[in-house]
Amino acid sequence: MTVLSLDLGPRLSNQNLYRAHTGDTICLQRCPELKGIQINLTCTNPVGEEIVLRQDADRAYFTLSSGGPYRVTWHIVVNPLPLNWTSVSMVTILADPVLTSTNSGPSLTIDQIAAQSHLTKCCGQVQRWEDVFRVSAESGYNTIHLTPVQELGISKSSYSLHSHHKISSSLNLNSGGGYEEDLEMLSRHLQDIHNKTGLFFLTDVVWNHVSICNREILSHPESYYNLYNTPNLIPAYLIDRSIHEFGNTQDNITDVQDLSSFEIKLRNHLLGTAQTLEKLYKIDLNKVLDVKKSTEASLCESQLNKKDINDLIKALWLVNYKEPEYAGDIDVGILRKFLEQRGVTSEPDQNSKISAAICHFNDVEVPTIVDQILNKVISAVMGTVKYRFLDEHGPKLSFGNVPIVDRYFHVSDITFTEELALDIYRKEDAQRIKTCNGWTAGESVSDMNSTMAYTNREVVIWGDSVKLRYGDRREDSPWLWDYMTKYTCDMASLFHGFRIDNCHNTPLHVGEELLRAARHVQPQLYIVAELFTGSEERDCEIINRMGINSCIRELSQSHSPRHLGELIYHYGESKPCGSFIHNIPHGDVVHQPGDENIPLGDQTCTEDNTPQLSLGSSRPHAMLMDQTHDNPCPFDQHPLPNVLALSGLMCAAKCSIGSNRGYDELVPHHIHVVEEERLYQGWSQSDDEDLKPAKKALIKLHQRLEDKGYSETFVDQAREDVVIVTRHHPDTCIKVLVVVATSWSEDSSLTSSYTVSLPGENVKVMLETEILSRQTSPKHTNNKDYIIGLSGVKIDVRENPLSSKMVTVSKPDEGNLDIDLLLTPGCVIAVEVEPPQSSKTALQYFNSYILCPEKFDKDLDKVFSTLDLLDLNYVLYRCNEEERVDGCGGVYHIPHHGNLTYAGIVGFLQVLETVTKNNDTGHPLCRNLCEGWWMADYTVNRLKKKNLKLGFFLEEIFFAVEAVPNYTRPKVFYKIISSVYSACLRQIRKLIPTMKTSVGNSWFVEQLVLTSVQLVGKVGDTGIPVLPQDKESVASLAAGLPHFSHGFMRCWGRDTFIALPGLLIKTGRLDVARDLVVGFARTLRYGLIPNLLSERGHRPRYNCRDAVWWWCRSVKLLYKHQPSILQESVYRLFYKDDSPVSPQTPFVCTVFDVITEILERHAAGITFREENAGRELDEHLLDPGFNMTAGVDPETGFIRGGSRHNCGTWMDKVGSSSQAGNKGIPATPRDGSAIELVAMGYQTVSWMAELSENGIGSTSEVNMKTGSTHKTVSYREWSEMIKENFEDKFWCSGGYYGNANGYYRDTLGSESGGDEKLRPNQTFAMVIAPELFKPSHMSEALKTIGTNLAGLVGMSTLSPEDADYQPYYDTGNHGNDYRTAHGFNYHQGPEWVWCMGFYLRAKLRDFQHLKKDNPDCMSDDEIGQYFATVLAPHRAMIASDPYRGLTELTNKGGQHCPNSCPTQAWSSGCLLEFLVELEQSEFSGS
Repeated sequence: MTVLSLDLGPRLSNQNLYRAHTGDTICLQRCPELKGIQINLTCTNPVGEEIVLRQDADRAYFTLSSGGPYRVTWHIVVNPLPLNWTSVSMVTILADPVLTSTNSGPSLTIDQIAAQSHLTKCCGQVQRWEDVFRVSAESGYNTIHLTPVQELGISKSSYSLHSHHKISSSLNLNSGGGYEEDLEMLSRHLQDIHNKTGLFFLTDVVWNHVSICNREILSHPESYYNLYNTPNLIPAYLIDRSIHEFGNTQDNITDVQDLSSFEIKLRNHLLGTAQTLEKLYKIDLNKVLDVKKSTEASLCESQLNKKDINDLIKALWLVNYKEPEYAGDIDVGILRKFLEQRGVTSEPDQNSKISAAICHFNDVEVPTIVDQILNKVISAVMGTVKYRFLDEHGPKLSFGNVPIVDRYFHVSDITFTEELALDIYRKEDAQRIKTCNGWTAGESVSDMNSTMAYTNREVVIWGDSVKLRYGDRREDSPWLWDYMTKYTCDMASLFHGFRIDNCHNTPLHVGEELLRAARHVQPQLYIVAELFTGSEERDCEIINRMGINSCIRELSQSHSPRHLGELIYHYGESKPCGSFIHNIPHGDVVHQPGDENIPLGDQTCTEDNTPQLSLGSSRPHAMLMDQTHDNPCPFDQHPLPNVLALSGLMCAAKCSIGSNRGYDELVPHHIHVVEEERLYQGWSQSDDEDLKPAKKALIKLHQRLEDKGYSETFVDQAREDVVIVTRHHPDTCIKVLVVVATSWSEDSSLTSSYTVSLPGENVKVMLETEILSRQTSPKHTNNKDYIIGLSGVKIDVRENPLSSKMVTVSKPDEGNLDIDLLLTPGCVIAVEVEPPQSSKTALQYFNSYILCPEKFDKDLDKVFSTLDLLDLNYVLYRCNEEERVDGCGGVYHIPHHGNLTYAGIVGFLQVLETVTKNNDTGHPLCRNLCEGWWMADYTVNRLKKKNLKLGFFLEEIFFAVEAVPNYTRPKVFYKIISSVYSACLRQIRKLIPTMKTSVGNSWFVEQLVLTSVQLVGKVGDTGIPVLPQDKESVASLAAGLPHFSHGFMRCWGRDTFIALPGLLIKTGRLDVARDLVVGFARTLRYGLIPNLLSERGHRPRYNCRDAVWWWCRSVKLLYKHQPSILQESVYRLFYKDDSPVSPQTPFVCTVFDVITEILERHAAGITFREENAGRELDEHLLDPGFNMTAGVDPETGFIRGGSRHNCGTWMDKVGSSSQAGNKGIPATPRDGSAIELVAMGYQTVSWMAELSENGIGSTSEVNMKTGSTHKTVSYREWSEMIKENFEDKFWCSGGYYGNANGYYRDTLGSESGGDEKLRPNQTFAMVIAPELFKPSHMSEALKTIGTNLAGLVGMSTLSPEDADYQPYYDTGNHGNDYRTAHGFNYHQGPEWVWCMGFYLRAKLRDFQHLKKDNPDCMSDDEIGQYFATVLAPHRAMIASDPYRGLTELTNKGGQHCPNSCPTQAWSSGCLLEFLVELEQSEFSGS
């Protein structure tokens, strides 16, 4: 089964190509952004019918029952849409058809197709077709491509059809009836040939033009382009007529001097036409100023942004002059609106400016436009004239025999004057001026209302055709739609496939509709086309819209051996050797090692446990041809030997292949689609003195390579003239080398040698073919009745020879081969090489054991059952700094790529995820694996160093597969590593309860839970205090990686206890949570928990006021799961505030005692100066900043403290730029009573009151300092005091920022003046102590916060309306701006991710309150969708981040911040807290 993950990013357009096989089942899988979001998903099949999808929560399934495009459309049902989202998106999956025989004969997949093109008119009567096509069948071809079988027009061009509803009389069908009877008779003939020869049939379909002699369209003028329905063509017609008149008066051109004189005369002649064009293009000022017609005009954004009115008028003209109603007019209302936006409001002033601007346009712009047109016209005409009459390789025509250039228009019974051109509208005669069709490279001329190609003479015109006009919909030209639909369906009933003529100029909606109709008749219709857009993206769009299965690519147009090799590489290499994506045999399910669309190798399975194969974007599939029928003879560019070489390389490619009738017969001239009238020879007339026997052997080789599964390809430019194509079998690693000696030299007598050295044994020569008659000149005799080729050409073909003339094999050492080749010009040699026995043994082990989940995964699970979560942290993660601190040498370095993010499994998979997704076998990681087994050795040695059983197990595994061919090592390594990762996940799910609950079924929750494993580990210099008897450090929670990975920077008091509830308590890691709570409790001093630790906690720094309250909150939350935490023993490091560390005779208390002490110390007031204050402690902080205070406001009970000289909360940035003047100055002091500290103080004393009232603890009161005295206050009184004062003191009804929206003050009593700043900290308080808030005020505040602070993934730290708002954080800013220098704006606008968790939790409670008061205000599903949508960018971030976490912060609007820590503990922890709470709410959707 194939898997396609719906992606809101690169798959929004139809410019990516996704191919699958008919019969495959597709599983549409939501990408991370879409998980949990309601979408309406629809799918239509190739005939436009909607398919009933089998759906579950995150997946939908359907089967590709026929060939063609399946269009998947999804509509995101959320409002408003997140930033940069599109409400409706579409992707196309193109199913390859299978050409099926009607007589139970063999069917063909598209890579098995070997087609030969024939001009139908050269095949003769249908009675001789069997004999003619037997030549193709005996030459190895299985498919015949025929030009149209319809009656041709007067030019006899194979593509100029007299009528699409008439079979050519030259076929001599003798049906005895009309068109329908002819169809039936032709069908019988084709079926009979198919039954006898097994040949399938394709034909060209011609949709864009008819012959000029077609009389059917004359009564339907809407069905072809003329000057009435397409007035945009009037300038082109005037130019065309003028050139034609000029050409009739000129003498012959014989040299360059004549050509120069001709150009001067032409330019002078066209001056009159230029004057007419200027009249056509000028704007009628009087009409424009008719204000009565300018009523409801509106400006679009692009118009509004024009520099001035002159630019706007030019833009309006470029659009409007193409419309039939234009007539020199544009809407003055748009001009007036534009001027009003710029302050010009009075009508006279507007008229004056409009008049001046239009006069400027008419006098300056129009002559410039016309001059540019004429320059292009003259350049095009001169190029054509030079080619026709002078060029060495041109036809060298003579004047008088042909016009100087082809006419672009057919004129019937009308004299078209300049006066008529200037008043053409509604004139019926204009319908008689018919437009010819033609060919353009690059630009499509399918939209004639917008193209300038005809005016600029950029079309290679087909003078015998009339270009057809379908309009935008069937109603615009109903007769033509019906006419072409019947023609297309009739051809689908006769043929197995179509080649679309002039495809890239076919209107896409026309091709779509006609092919839908054809697929109703022939569900397995094969579609092939030539595209000349010059853009692979544009090619993919056309391919997807029409459902084109193969694009024709031609080798004979190559100009050098290297160019030829590049063509084979680009178009004939389906998958590279060692591909991560196995070939999918038609109708079978293939297991791919891992799944690159599942993050980090965690595979998914269908309901019946079938492994899923990811469906990746691919290049357009090719039909590679040595020559096409509409290009010159290959002998014009290639010596005879190269004709064989081109065929050899073509047949070595993995794609459809094809050739043109005449190539194999070595016809030395172009078989022209217009001029050729002779017939092909039949089998009874042909001989073997040409390329046919060699082509048969080569096509047989091509078929064998496809049938036997040699699905991987490598193209090597071995030597300037030698190209080697290696076809590789992904399972057996047997390879076939196709060696081709190209020959661009006329000297074809030289032979050379070349040696291929490679591992292997048992070489078998499959094919040798060469031209033997290189030194004799082939002969050619013209025949007036038949197309015949060169004679006297001897080509030797040796298949599976017992003794080779061109290959010698030697073994320089065991397991290696030297294949010596004797190369003659143009020769083709194919040899099959088996891998060495050691490689076979390793492959057998890999295929039978590693790829067998029942064996390998079972053994892995046994090994992993011995590992705990700290072991898994080591196995999976560990950044470079963590490794180096523990003496492990650092992460793995990949040459030409860089260091991995992690030393563990995730480090490799993070790179492999992208490599496998793009099947990038040339990536530096793959090259490193191909060159040596160093990654495996690194992984094993690292694990063994920790004496982990997994290391010894993997040592055996890697040793067993070490001998696989080196180019398969990346695939083998990826499969092993991804399986190990999957085993890790299975073990983590066993150890972390959250991963086993319904919450754990959420992909995003699992990713957040994994960050708990990622960030919690044992690092030797962590700073966490341990007891003397402890032999090793305890586990610590890194604040983030890699910035905060070790030393005193790893374990922050504040960060630890903000993240701990989510990462440790919600994940059930209560033992680690307990150790961290107790460990930090040991460091209590001054009534505070330190912010930074070092030397096992012996030199902590107490420069924050909030860490202690986050610690208290964590204890309270842990108590719910582990009540014994309060009685845990705490071996204190500091007996008194001023005592030294006493680890030998510590003071012992309980966690409950620590909380009591914290409350008592704050109630009494805390004042101290930091120990070791000065530059060694903090080189930036000014001296007063080392003076710390904390306490309680006795009037309100609010926690308060700090000063304008220091930062006591998480917004702790201190300036460091002397140049900008912010050095030593706190950017956000938040002194006084910070709102979240007040809430946490309230939460703590309320909890302690509750414990006391329940008989827990011996203390229920504190002595609170009130001025110079103290008073006894119970915990309950203290909490009530806070509650009574909170709303009155903190509610701000608006006005600070000039608006009336209410919110809560950030601080109270700050001497730095920041009380009323709008910040996200109030949401922390709403979650921690919701009972402090009036519900209506909280709801209003959340609206204010959502409008002003909510970003894409984080919360802005300051209102954008604030004068200090600076949302772009850059520590490398060395400018003079006080606000931003050295990142001074760290908390003044950048958007912090962890704050989003609290905001969403507050919103959740607000929704619950609103629903309680008004149950019908929003549905539960709508609320659930709101949260799923908000979290979409977070899901995308964690899926794509190299460190597999949520970042610390972003710049404005979620923009990447280079200075942000990639994975931050509190970012993941706070989001995980919210998700668990959401899951337990009524809005979870579960």
